[in-house]
Amino acid sequence: MKKLVLSALVLGSAFAAVPAFAQASGSVDVSGTVSGRCLAVTPISGSITLGELAKADGTVDPAFAGNTGGLSRSFTIKCNGANPKVSVDAKPLVNAASNNAPNGYTNTVHYTATVAALGAKGGTTSIADQSISNGATSGQIGDRLASVSNNITLTVGAGQTADSTAILDAGAYAGKVEITVAPAA
Repeated sequence: MKKLVLSALVLGSAFAAVPAFAQASGSVDVSGTVSGRCLAVTPISGSITLGELAKADGTVDPAFAGNTGGLSRSFTIKCNGANPKVSVDAKPLVNAASNNAPNGYTNTVHYTATVAALGAKGGTTSIADQSISNGATSGQIGDRLASVSNNITLTVGAGQTADSTAILDAGAYAGKVEITVAPAA
């Protein structure tokens, strides 16, 4: 029995000589980024059919009263930035088959394209571009883009010709409006 007690004492003292493990701690930083971006949930596409462009006297109808389906189209855009930039570039309606209109006639109809952007705080910002001027008109909406359906609306109107008395040459006229919605720079 003395051997057993002695063995237990030796064994116990051997374990007592081993130091206890201390606690280790620290921290790890975690980070990431989100790039500014805008996404067209509903594509910025479609058509606006203006119908008959001329009044009875052959000059342009500034109201585009012959339109079918309305003068506006809406789109749903999502942007994650605080102040998206909207650019509108209206291209004139041109009768490409009439490339040599005589004096008093025209093959080009100009108009104004207006994009209205709904802000998250409830306001609306409009950016308008006239097809008679070259290049796009841009502006920032001054708010986050509202996170709702149809938060961008394009409307065309105010038809005109370079000479207000010019008679529109008969034929098909085509133009387009280019719209860009981008995160703030």
